[in-house]
Amino acid sequence: MKLAKASILYRALRNSASLGAIFIFSSSIQELSLIAVISIIVGTGLIIGVNLVWQYLIWRNYNLNLEENNLKITKGVLSKEDRKIPFDRIQNVDIKRNIVHRLMGISQLNVETAGGNKTEASIKHLRSEDATQLRNNLSEGETADTYEGSQRKPEYQIRKKELALLSLTSIDGRFIAAVGTLFGVAPSIMESTIEEISLDPTAGSAILLIGGIGATWALGAASTFLRYWKFKLYENEDSLRYERGLLNRAEGEIPLQKIQKLTVEENLAQRILGYATLKIDTAGYSPTQSATKGPEAAIPLAKQERIEQISRKVADTTKTPPEAITTKARRRYVFRYTLLSLISSSVIYYFTGSLVLTAALTTILTAASAAAGHLKWKNIGYSINKKHVVTSKGFWNHRTSYIPYFRVQNLIETRSILQKKWGVSTLDIDTAGTGNILNRTHIPDVDKAKARELRQEIFERF
Repeated sequence: MKLAKASILYRALRNSASLGAIFIFSSSIQELSLIAVISIIVGTGLIIGVNLVWQYLIWRNYNLNLEENNLKITKGVLSKEDRKIPFDRIQNVDIKRNIVHRLMGISQLNVETAGGNKTEASIKHLRSEDATQLRNNLSEGETADTYEGSQRKPEYQIRKKELALLSLTSIDGRFIAAVGTLFGVAPSIMESTIEEISLDPTAGSAILLIGGIGATWALGAASTFLRYWKFKLYENEDSLRYERGLLNRAEGEIPLQKIQKLTVEENLAQRILGYATLKIDTAGYSPTQSATKGPEAAIPLAKQERIEQISRKVADTTKTPPEAITTKARRRYVFRYTLLSLISSSVIYYFTGSLVLTAALTTILTAASAAAGHLKWKNIGYSINKKHVVTSKGFWNHRTSYIPYFRVQNLIETRSILQKKWGVSTLDIDTAGTGNILNRTHIPDVDKAKARELRQEIFERF
């Protein structure tokens, strides 16, 4: 199987886009002579032409072959590379199409294997028909007919109301970081802007802060809306297939036999309204990866009852009341937050010198610390079910994770210096889908004797 011929033109133009931007910028400078402009045009044309020739050589030397047990990829112009990806190592196969891809009839196909830290093979770009056929051939031998048949009856399809609610209640960390960076690198510009419009510095800073929060929320809402536009999930015999996206259309699958963990997630607003999200980890990728690398949400948003129904159908989960962690953990959290509030009050007093303001803030922060410590403790729990170890945590963003016992790879009991003083431990539960520490499932601040008991019980079950 060959790459699409249209991929030659697409990659050449994409790689030359920066040169076009340089030309447009340069031609806007009035001092440029006619000879200089002609030189820029000719130089840019030559580079694009060389790029086209190079992309043609890449296309000519790129071959895909389905062997008996492997996907063989042969590529390379100056040096040849032969790769074989065993079928039994493939965890996920996804198809990505942006607007230009769809206009040109091409697709990008990503192959994920166990580990999930990076894509095993990213094939750029196949004809859309070839990408779909190859994806089906790699997906446990399912045929295109089976897939097309499943498309007529989606297991789940996001409704307009749910998409709107999901967009309005979602926060994208990438935009928080971007807006925060803008405030950090451009303070002088903001100060001059405030002075130009004759605003009081305090009022101007408040307006900018509110504007930054509003921009972060609006960008996050727009990103979520575009990502999950017309999200559909189809159930096949041994996998779930999804498609989503308005500008960047994505298609892929979640093999049921390779599921490592299910997570039911709900932020405070969604929890109040009775909605939740269902996320799935496989060894190929996990929810913490970029949205362009996999289905971080199997069900973007649905009623909690619907989420429970689908999770039972997918992984035979059972919802049981969680067991609370030791009350020593609550005292620890209250102590931690109270200490932080006292430090904050000291900083405020240092800069303001106002005893009245400091006393008022100390009172408010201390009361908030007690409430925050209690809510943190109350929302942490665990249970040992017949088929899963279940963990839950989080007040603002509550997550309940279901891990099948046979997927557990490591059980690690850890204690920090402060945990030793309080007599508690954290039990880490690792699976093949645990790509980084942020995605690690754990039961925090359990009494150390209980932690050993849990570790032994989980170990015996898997």
